[in-house]
Amino acid sequence: MKASQVRRCGDVVPGSGPRFSLRLVALAVLLHAPAAVLAQVGTFPGMEPGRVGGVTAEGQSPDKAAAAAKNKQMAQELIDQQRDEAARRLMVEQRAKLRERLERDAGLLRQPVDLLAGMFQLPADLNLSPEHRSVAEGVLRQQRERAQAGWAAWLTDETAQGKGELRAEVAAQRLSNRVLNEVALWQADATPHPSDTIWIDALKTPAICQRLDQPRPVAQVAQLIEALPAEQRDAAWQGEAARLARWGQVPRQVPPSPDRAFEDELVAALPKPPGNASSLAPEVRNALQAPGWTYAAQSPASRCELLRWWSQEQVRTQRMTAPRALHAWRTAMAVRSSGYLLPDVPRSGPGATDANGFPLFARRAELAGTVVVEQDLDAAGKIVRSFVQRREIMAAGVRGVPALALERELDAVSLARAATTPAAAPDPAQLRDGTATRRIGIEWVLPQGL
Repeated sequence: MKASQVRRCGDVVPGSGPRFSLRLVALAVLLHAPAAVLAQVGTFPGMEPGRVGGVTAEGQSPDKAAAAAKNKQMAQELIDQQRDEAARRLMVEQRAKLRERLERDAGLLRQPVDLLAGMFQLPADLNLSPEHRSVAEGVLRQQRERAQAGWAAWLTDETAQGKGELRAEVAAQRLSNRVLNEVALWQADATPHPSDTIWIDALKTPAICQRLDQPRPVAQVAQLIEALPAEQRDAAWQGEAARLARWGQVPRQVPPSPDRAFEDELVAALPKPPGNASSLAPEVRNALQAPGWTYAAQSPASRCELLRWWSQEQVRTQRMTAPRALHAWRTAMAVRSSGYLLPDVPRSGPGATDANGFPLFARRAELAGTVVVEQDLDAAGKIVRSFVQRREIMAAGVRGVPALALERELDAVSLARAATTPAAAPDPAQLRDGTATRRIGIEWVLPQGL
């Protein structure tokens, strides 16, 4: 089984000048990039352990042969049933023991329990008006009670998944994946709500992002609501309460995968703003010209402002409606696994992947799926711009909903793999503003033997 597989998606198409529309796909050729192949072993039919076999003796009558064959079939079915039942009993016993261990030893679940406990607590020193803090605490108190009430069912879910023995640390990681992803789903919830009109209006000016300095999601939301007019804060929290009430539910309404790459196309075009930057906060616009500017090094307020401005560019150029741009902005602001899960596992550098080139974090968190990379090629076939256009990622512990909080963990290795994919000079007739575009799909298959 291959750790990753490179697929080129479509044909090279002309570029389209300033990037106000998604480009079409490139080079409809299936390539297998160098990737370690993991051996997959098994048994062949007729060679399976415990299988009853034999041949009919020469000269045996058809009736007797048929009866003998039927007896052997019945005997085999009985053996299979006994074997399956023994395996089932063993798995049930293993799951029960794991559940007992997890309930008895709180340390085994420290990561997901601590994560859940801290996600909906406002910092005591967070600067909010007394009236606003009271409203916020009321909404968050209900959410803490809701999350706590559902915890036992989550624990049962995760200790009943898969086949064979499940280690405690694996169950804990799956629960952590689920906790953080539910937080991201709350932030990215695209179900329409009357409070959306408040946010659509708020995104028209830089003021909404100026006070943002908190890293935790609930504190960021509280700061954003604090920036609203006082008379709108209760209604804004009603919208958050409606989204939080869908905690743990399947399915959920979130932006489609291309809209979740809203930030990626912006970052690929920075530091030069790819549009009308007159509505961008002056301090952020000026900072873009500083030597060595990087998006990753920006403060929460600066990132919020860039994403806010970009959302308005989508509306101005009619790429998105105002509600769609709002939900793309909310999704881009959602929590990500890099700041909360397995902080001791490197995300970049030589120690970030195993011997087969599979990211260690993705292996520990059990991530797999497809990342589509978009590249601009110049007339010579040189890559001049590259970003993730779409992700379809699955994560252990996350079922029936997108893995929003974890889906970016395969980006870096996918961009690196796509950069090594050979590129020929495009047909001159396909160039627009000196570039043509191609898309490369890279499939990541979780290695066996976790």
